[in-house]
Amino acid sequence: MKRFSLFLISLLFVSLGMFAQNGLNINKVFGGKYVTDPQVSETVMTGDHRLLRKRNLTTLATFSGPYDKYASILQPLVLKDGQKAKGRDVRFKNGKLEYAFFILPPTVIEGKKVNRYLYYLNNESKKQNASVMLIYFDGTIDRFHAETLIN
Repeated sequence: MKRFSLFLISLLFVSLGMFAQNGLNINKVFGGKYVTDPQVSETVMTGDHRLLRKRNLTTLATFSGPYDKYASILQPLVLKDGQKAKGRDVRFKNGKLEYAFFILPPTVIEGKKVNRYLYYLNNESKKQNASVMLIYFDGTIDRFHAETLIN
């Protein structure tokens, strides 16, 4: 019974953290859909975690996988979410999205303004181990610190 209670509590924290991602197309990538692929790495952090607190974040979600399998899945989702962005830095190479940093419209959670950011990197130019990476994060972090965090 104790393990079941802990499971329910952790599920509640994950769902609260993902609330800021609601309405985003990239949400389709997270949640373990692709983690059966041993080349995929997915991390979702929410709640009162020291790493998040230190950077004024409430959610940090990352996804990375091989370019040839996942670029065609991620690129349209990222570009669709980027259409709503308040700020953007986007680069294409050979008609493919190479880099994107989007400042998404903020949302309000529990009476607090939550700033949201989306980062995408395609390193197809690397001949071996070409991969794509997607990072979503939100919190009270401002634009300057968000850009610094990505760099």
